[in-house]
Amino acid sequence: MSVAEDKPQEKTYLKNFYAVTSTSVYQARIGTDNPKEEVPVLIKIAKKGGGKIDVGGVLANGTMVAICKHLQMFVPEGSGRLSPSSTIEREVVKVNTHYWGGHTSQIVALFLKEMDALECSCELNLQPCDTRWMKDTIATLKAIGDDHPYCSISAALPDWWLVPPSEWRDSADDKT
Repeated sequence: MSVAEDKPQEKTYLKNFYAVTSTSVYQARIGTDNPKEEVPVLIKIAKKGGGKIDVGGVLANGTMVAICKHLQMFVPEGSGRLSPSSTIEREVVKVNTHYWGGHTSQIVALFLKEMDALECSCELNLQPCDTRWMKDTIATLKAIGDDHPYCSISAALPDWWLVPPSEWRDSADDKT
């Protein structure tokens, strides 16, 4: 048996995806070449109209990004002094709003490729969770998955869902 076979395989996770809103396109980037920078940032890469953040602006005020009707930066809670055996809370709707950071406008669609996101942003009559790009959105949610170390797809409250969990989770993985 070789040394390579002895090492457990490190699970890889999605490090980039793109979110289109009615006015902007964001790149969600997790990690850099520096392992100490394994935190998510949301970078505005295109702008069609309003919005407070200019192109190149960054939302980086959180250690996780929640994927719900919008992208929401936050710091997960848990394992505090009062309940040291508790787990980290990764569901943004269960985290105290004090730990929430910045967020995007409502999501039109999610994409794995930048070019697809930019093409979508040029279309007319963009709607929140637009059905024209539902396949891309679901493919991106599946690529992110439930166990991503820096992203949490909101599944606790239907009012916060981007897409119902039954549409992007494998039936064996359904936890709702």
